[in-house]
Amino acid sequence: MKKNLLLTTALLLGALATNAQISINMADVASPITVIQQAQDTMPTVTVGGSGISQTWNMSALNTHTTDTLNFISPTWAPAAAQFPTANLAIQFVGGQSAYAYANKTASSFTLMGNSGIQDFGAGPTAVVQKTTPAEILTNFPSTYLSTFTQTYLNEGKFYFGIDPGIGFVIDSIGLKSTITKYSNVDAWGTITTPLLSATPCLRYYSTKHNTDSLFIYSTFTGWVFFQETIDSSKSFSWWANGIGFPLVELNTNWAADTVRDGSWLKATPTASINDYSSVSKVNVYPNPAQNEITFDVDASVVSAIQVYDLTGRMIGSYPVSNAITKIDVALFADGMYSYSLISKIGQLVNRGKFTVSK
Repeated sequence: MKKNLLLTTALLLGALATNAQISINMADVASPITVIQQAQDTMPTVTVGGSGISQTWNMSALNTHTTDTLNFISPTWAPAAAQFPTANLAIQFVGGQSAYAYANKTASSFTLMGNSGIQDFGAGPTAVVQKTTPAEILTNFPSTYLSTFTQTYLNEGKFYFGIDPGIGFVIDSIGLKSTITKYSNVDAWGTITTPLLSATPCLRYYSTKHNTDSLFIYSTFTGWVFFQETIDSSKSFSWWANGIGFPLVELNTNWAADTVRDGSWLKATPTASINDYSSVSKVNVYPNPAQNEITFDVDASVVSAIQVYDLTGRMIGSYPVSNAITKIDVALFADGMYSYSLISKIGQLVNRGKFTVSK
């Protein structure tokens, strides 16, 4: 009888252990250097499911309509690093024109400090930088069931525009200012099944945002003037697991009812080792130090571009790769150390390193 009781107790404890809530900590957010493949479902048929304890979410019906690549890198490798001096993480969104988010990951929180990118509104490519004050809290650590926070912050940025959008005169620049109140609640825990993973223990984050967006325009005729204001609210859900580094699923819903409008999901297990990237595509760089010209010997079937950065993290050139040997003229480069990134044909960072110019 005692033996049967002990066995029953052991089985019960084992069942509870496999269905217990987890906590999310600093180690559960990706670090440099990690590549994330995220699939986008623009017409999802899944639901957000219930809140509370020991939930089961089946997201296996999520589809792939588009795929995004996110590179988690050191902020010193991002072009606007000097404007975010306290960031310790940058996230590169790879697409037609790369954009970057600048974040800070500590033992107590994961925060977003702003973003940068290149946009062409019709008058040519222009740099866009938006800063977040104070930094937006993505999550506090440790994050457990029923963890909550409320925060109000500003997103602000100004950038060159340079065209007449049909109002009779050229708008030189645009200024954007958004006041955002955010509420976040870990409202559930349980297990989730996705097209990538099965029955994975996770926490669900439920967030709302109320935005007041103000648009300002500048022209030689008007100076800076207020143009328009819009008010919007949004609602989203995300599922985090231990040791993955990125949400398994993110869903955006309608405000009045939690009908899913669109969503994204982790399409492949992230890789988080610099050695993995160094072995993806070999490179030989010579002479190093260089005086007037430096040569990159790479695998042209993998590499599409070589990006060169100065020590401030500013990209000073992106050089297309058409064959194994790519020569870069450094005669006008100032003496000093530079870094480079090899970008693959699908936009991934596949190797990186440094070289010196010394004349």
